Amino acid sequence: MNSLCLILTLIAVAPTPEITGTIVDGHAKPVPGISISAVALPSSLVIAKTVSGPDGSFNFTGLARGGYGIEAKSDSACAFSDAIQVDDGFTSVVRLLLVKGLCQNPVELQQPPVTR
Repeated sequence: MNSLCLILTLIAVAPTPEITGTIVDGHAKPVPGISISAVALPSSLVIAKTVSGPDGSFNFTGLARGGYGIEAKSDSACAFSDAIQVDDGFTSVVRLLLVKGLCQNPVELQQPPVTR
């Protein structure tokens, strides 16, 4: 009797790290159409850019594992996130508050602590 063996190999691929969020003004209203950047830490290199949607939402996908900061800038206002550590299979959710005049003294982004 012949046996037929079927070997099925499933490759589990973890989703790539992602940062998603919204940007609002001082009245908690969404801010559409503002430029938002993902900045690698500690190098401060801009890795990706996007523009917030009509509801203030934004999303960065396909990021490499590591530390990031999110910044948004307009002519008169800015917003900066705390440091974010992203890893495979995880989505980091950020809420940015756009503040007038913050651009003159931006918050210095620091490398996030390594968790194990």
